[in-house]
Amino acid sequence: MSSESQPISPLAFAEAIKELPLSSLYAKVSELRNSISHLTRSNEELRTYIIESEEGPDSPDNKELEAYVVENEEVMQAMAERIRLLKVEVEGRGQRWMEEVLEDGEEDGEEDGEEDGEEEGVDGERIQGEEDSQSTPLVNGISSHESNGVADSRDERRVNGLTNPSNGQIGDEERRADSDDDEGIYL
Repeated sequence: MSSESQPISPLAFAEAIKELPLSSLYAKVSELRNSISHLTRSNEELRTYIIESEEGPDSPDNKELEAYVVENEEVMQAMAERIRLLKVEVEGRGQRWMEEVLEDGEEDGEEDGEEDGEEEGVDGERIQGEEDSQSTPLVNGISSHESNGVADSRDERRVNGLTNPSNGQIGDEERRADSDDDEGIYL
């Protein structure tokens, strides 16, 4: 066995995700996109450092940093391939891919008078502004949270079946109430 861990092959990854629930597939996509975003930002910072370095881009230290940038790019390509495999799996189950659902939501929103210049996030996802308080955020076709058939009045978003309070924080009461409702794992 090697002292360095090796990434799972694309074929093994495709086989492993077949058993996962849809919510786990979407969570993995989000995780991979987040990692790609961090690696992209890291590469930009490293390149800026290399260019602005007093030693110059041809110094041994900067050559080593450039090698890390190249390695990061290879990792990002592997992650993009995994996202493609996740898309194939989701669509193979007869489900719609995340961007298709979001695009449908944006088209509906534009009919309601939204401007084309609205700020966009990763992969064209629409970012809800604070001034957009007229409607409850709609993610994956769900606009409110219901518990025991009663709509919750808190401003929440549901992403891939998970409820996220809009401010990203929940209090002790909500945490206790949530723990009574399900048997999820809290990290």
